[in-house]
Parts: sequence; C-alpha cells; structure tokens
Amino acid sequence: MVLIFNSLFAHGVGGRSDLPISEWIAAWSGAMALLLSFAALGLLWHQPRFPKLLNGHLISKLVKTSQVVAATARLVVLVLFFVVLAACFIGPDNTVANIAPTTVFIIFWVGVAISSAIFGPFWKTVSPWETLGKLLDKSRTVVTRPAPNWLTSGWAALIPITIFHWLELAYHHGSSPRVLGWSILIYTVFLLALAWRWGWAEARKAEGFGVLFQLIAAISPIFKGEDNRLKVRLPFVGISALNMSGPSIAIVLAALGGTAFDGVSRTGWWLDLAVGKSGGGLTVVNTLGLAWVALIIGVAYHQASRIGSRLTSDQNFAQIFGGSLIPILIGYDVAHYFSLLILEGQAFKILLSDPYGQGWNIFGTADHAINWTVVSTTVIGWVQIGSIVCGHLLGVLFAHDRSVELWSKRTALRSQYPMLMVMVLYTVMGLVLMTG
Repeated sequence: MVLIFNSLFAHGVGGRSDLPISEWIAAWSGAMALLLSFAALGLLWHQPRFPKLLNGHLISKLVKTSQVVAATARLVVLVLFFVVLAACFIGPDNTVANIAPTTVFIIFWVGVAISSAIFGPFWKTVSPWETLGKLLDKSRTVVTRPAPNWLTSGWAALIPITIFHWLELAYHHGSSPRVLGWSILIYTVFLLALAWRWGWAEARKAEGFGVLFQLIAAISPIFKGEDNRLKVRLPFVGISALNMSGPSIAIVLAALGGTAFDGVSRTGWWLDLAVGKSGGGLTVVNTLGLAWVALIIGVAYHQASRIGSRLTSDQNFAQIFGGSLIPILIGYDVAHYFSLLILEGQAFKILLSDPYGQGWNIFGTADHAINWTVVSTTVIGWVQIGSIVCGHLLGVLFAHDRSVELWSKRTALRSQYPMLMVMVLYTVMGLVLMTG
C-alpha cells in the first residue's frame, strides 16, 4: 500500500510559489478581462441568444444504450455506497488505509460536481439515495398527507451542504472514517424517514447534494428534455432555463463560500492565526473562519441584488441572476480541486482493491503507486487561473443575455453594474487566494 499523505484532506491547494505569474498580476488581469468583456457585450450583444439555444438535438442512438448503462451504473454506485459505509465502521480509522475519506471527499464531492458540469444530471440517475428512496416508495402505502413547509420550501437542502463543509474544513476530526460513517448513516436514515412519511418526491427536496449537482448540471451540454430523452446543446446555455429560488441560491452561495474558505485556510496569515491550536480550539477557529468567508460571499451577492432591484424595479433580481453563480462555482471547484482529483484521486483505484485495509488485492491495484508527475505544476497553475477567470466571464455573459431579454437596452446595461462589481470582487479574491 502506497503511503497517502494525511494532508490529503486539507483540501485547498492553497498558496503556491511555482505558479506562472504572481497573485496580483493574475488578479488584476482577471478583473480587466471582466471589465473589457462587459464593455464588448454592451456594444455588440443586443438580443438574447441563450433561450433560442435551449432545445438542443436528440441523441437518438443513445436512447436504448443509456437505459442499460444507467441500470448498471445505479447498481455499481449502490454497491460502492455500502462498501464505503461498511469501511467507515470496520476499516482502520485513518485516512491512509480506509477507502471512505478518499471516496467521500474526492470521488463524490469533487468528482461528481465536475462530472455533472460535463455529463449533465447523471447523479439523479445513479445516486444511492435516489435508488433507496424509490425502492422505499414501492413498499410503502400511499399517504396523502401534505409535507410540511420546511421540507417543501427547499431550505432543508441547505443543511447537509453546510454540515459537509463544516466536517470537511472546520471540524478537527472531519476526515475520520468513523465520523464520516455516522454522518452518512444519520443522513441516509433521515432521508428514508422523510420518504417513508411523505414519499421520495418530497424527501428529495432535502437531499442537498442532489439539489446542488442538479444545479451544476445545468451548464452541461447533455440534458434531458421534457420527454425524458437525452439531448445535446451548446455548453452553459442551460442556466438560462433554471428557475432559481431563494434556497437554491443559498445552496450555491454556501458551496461557493466553503470553497473560498478552503483557499483562505491555506494562506500564510490564516495558518499563523491557527498555529498552536488543536482539537476543539482549532475547530472553533475554523468554524468562525468558514462562517465569516461564507457571510462575505453571501452578503456581497445580496447587496448587489438589492441595488439591482432598485435600478430595475424588479424584486426578483436575485433569482433572475442566480444562474450566473453556477459557472463561477464550477470555476472555483476546478481551480481548487483539479490537482486533488488528478493526483490524489489516483488513491481511489489503489484503495478499491483493499477498502478495509486488510491486505487484499481484489482488482490487482493495491500495489500501484500514485503518479505525481502526470500533470506539471505549470499546467495546474494555468488551469487554476483560467478556470476562475472563465467561470466569471461566463457569469457576466449569462447576466448580460438575461438582462437584454428582460429590459430595454439602457436598463439592461445599468442592471449589470452591481453584479459586475461582485464578480470583479469574487475574481480578485479567488485569484489572490489561489496564487498567493
């Protein structure tokens, strides 16, 4: 078994001294790219284009194949789910020899998010909670009682995302397989209890990961049409069809805030602040930092939306432009976790042969080594910078397209000023944290 560094689960790639350019050159270059793009769009883009591209084209050849692949993938993911859950309790309680931390923090949290942006809403098809919830639906008696407002409103989905970020980034034992095991078990029982009482269609609204991955999937070129058949269209235009609500915006902002704090926690000044602290003291400091960064991200968007509402006299301004946050989120995810997925993610195939640390070699991969040179630091650096800048550029593009769809040319241009300032702030902060 190859030694996997315990720092694997301190997720941020953090500050680097080997990136291609300095942090402030990257930050100001990104900000200028946004401002110039905004000016160019104002001069050249006068009609909405995204709505005309939503229908896409049917992928007819994949209809029958996709059903077989979906059923197989559903079974594989369900088996892996129970393997990982069992490993949490019967495997070694460390991040080196137990498959659970690698699967949860890299394959699930990072891999599924990035894959959703590429391959569309596949998680809803293969999710173990979807599979278990639908199986439970078939065995329960039909209940007509209405679900409570706290569930139907969608706000319950914010809870698992918040707790996950706290375990990942703040709690000092968050990567412990035992902690992960109890968290997964409690979450699963909670969802199934909701499904038993009100049906999976309602319980699904509390499955925060499914909600988040479904939102991310909107930027994928692959989607399901109203007839539930696979179609393809240009990437990113799908966010134009999203009906963002208060809870869905809060979920995206929470995910964005967590990723931003991941970058903050890798900076020198934060490490100086946390030095000498351990156990509960370290958890308190990280919890306050996580809440602080998430609050900054959320308040910036809220204040921009308030100003935008006044400029346009539209009280739904925040929901109208909520889709612009999704390419920003995936840009942050790629920037922070690209190297984690490509490099440390290789540990998954190693641990898959010996998930419980018993010296097994089921698939013949237990003696494989992680190839740390599969991607250079220069490539990682450019991917980090490019993904953050591109994510914000796409956010500006969507915001402009949506504004010219709804309002006159003059109002449309004015409506984007507050969002542009927020995106410049996010860009500068993101690039400084990534490259500083």
